[in-house]
Amino acid sequence: GARKRARRVREAAWGNGPVDDTGTALQADFTRPEAYPQVNDTPDPFDQPSPDLAWLCHPALTGLPPHEWDTLITTLTTLHDAQRETHLDQRRGRRPRVKGDGTTGRRPVLTLADRLLATLLHYRLGLPQVVIARLFTVTPETINRRLKDIRQLLQNAEHTIQPTEPQLTTLDDLYDFARTAEITLPAEIKSAS
Repeated sequence: GARKRARRVREAAWGNGPVDDTGTALQADFTRPEAYPQVNDTPDPFDQPSPDLAWLCHPALTGLPPHEWDTLITTLTTLHDAQRETHLDQRRGRRPRVKGDGTTGRRPVLTLADRLLATLLHYRLGLPQVVIARLFTVTPETINRRLKDIRQLLQNAEHTIQPTEPQLTTLDDLYDFARTAEITLPAEIKSAS
């Protein structure tokens, strides 16, 4: 009855492609569809800010001249890699890691540099986490977790963030501060305000 027909349909589908309700194989075109055009799927370098956030690296916002920024990012990258390996080692139950080509795993939403920028905006300029989340187009929970991670790395690196005046509360405050410091804003921000 129904079970035999279901089995025939299943077997036909496995072996011959599409089938009708009786299990008879249908003619099928087995050519592959055209591949979707690929947008640049090369991940952003983890030690560089995402392209749309690069304007936030300005020393007026970070409080760090370019050479100090580079030094801090290098230090944090080393500490992050060690921290990540320790965490993965604990998750694996101390089993040896199978080394791959380094291209597996989900791409992080925020690079390490993005995370540092978010931390500096929050602790140096006082920008609230919900505002930073909107700027970085992530959830406030993501920003909260990343601030915690970076704060721990900064403590390990013995780097302190000194708050500055003015303390900012909105994106408009940040944009005004950036314009005052003569920072070139991305085009979509210029037209939005």
